Amino acid sequence: MPSYDAAPQSKRLKRYLLLAAIVALVVVIAYLLGSLSGKRGTITGTKLRCVVSQDVTPFDDRVLYYDANTLFCLSASGSELWKASVGENAHFSAGEKQVVVWSGNQLMLFDRNGRPTYSDRLSEPIQFARVGTKYMAVVTGDGVTPTLTVRDMEGTQIDTEVTNYTDLMMLDCGFFGDGEYLWTTALDVYGSAPETTMHVYRVGAMNTGNISLGEPITYAVVYSGNYLNVINTRQLRLYDYRGTESASDAVLVYGWKLIGSTPTNNFPYLLLAPVLQTDTDGAFTELRLLHGKSDTRYSLPDSCVGAAIRGRRLYAFSSNSLYRADTGEQRFSALRLPVDGVVTDYLGITSNGTALLVCGSDVWAVSLP
Repeated sequence: MPSYDAAPQSKRLKRYLLLAAIVALVVVIAYLLGSLSGKRGTITGTKLRCVVSQDVTPFDDRVLYYDANTLFCLSASGSELWKASVGENAHFSAGEKQVVVWSGNQLMLFDRNGRPTYSDRLSEPIQFARVGTKYMAVVTGDGVTPTLTVRDMEGTQIDTEVTNYTDLMMLDCGFFGDGEYLWTTALDVYGSAPETTMHVYRVGAMNTGNISLGEPITYAVVYSGNYLNVINTRQLRLYDYRGTESASDAVLVYGWKLIGSTPTNNFPYLLLAPVLQTDTDGAFTELRLLHGKSDTRYSLPDSCVGAAIRGRRLYAFSSNSLYRADTGEQRFSALRLPVDGVVTDYLGITSNGTALLVCGSDVWAVSLP
């Protein structure tokens, strides 16, 4: 009977184990590079010529910045598309296709190609302005008891409102409902408690609803699915265009801060980060995503300085890496950010998926896969 030699079989087993270990290592590296589960993609970075102190702002698929006299518009790749002289101490607010600029009493409106469509000097100093798809809202006055004026894109005055803001300080405003409706938030500065009021208007017909929002500070309003999603430091509340609340859809958000959103035909995707982390060192390790009755928590692989939601994909930015995950997943894949230096802040995202990241004073445009 022939003798049995176990040595060759032992060598083969070691080779199999070594091969299995190599395959496992390749799989782990591929996962970290985002090469699995359909997550292939490229990521490129371009250093823009602007610096963070120049009010760098996404504008559709473009980037705006102001250099003390001139408003510049760049492509996402950094090429200059247009510029406009707007004077000293100017401010601007970007809509979907237009940008409104104000300086003192001067009001200006430009389309996405830099063509001026309106310019005039108003009788009162301008506090701020917002532009929608059909109209612009201008808030004027010295502070308390401001005047709200709604104009069309040629500057024709459509509506004016003063009495609703007697002894109030305007906080913000925005258009919704195909651009035909306007919401405003204002603060009672003389009352025993700092109560916030929201007014809802239909342009041309004016007031459709007044809502008392209470003492918690309202800092964001997101329109989605025929509802205004009103977020304050305590809760998320939903209102229709008449100002009627959908009380059953209220969500407690105390301890969380809205940092990104994506409207849909129904409930929006609302992305939040812990207030305690963002207020102390500006970085966070957790995310919370609200979508209707869905409330999902995510743990990030590293401390991040910003995050965004685009479509149904989450993005988070650490000092040197981009983390991404689909909304239905709990595990993030990673890509190295193509920037020089350490990422210290996130400024926003363009409509074509380019993130604006800050490294020191420099601004980088990074395409998201």
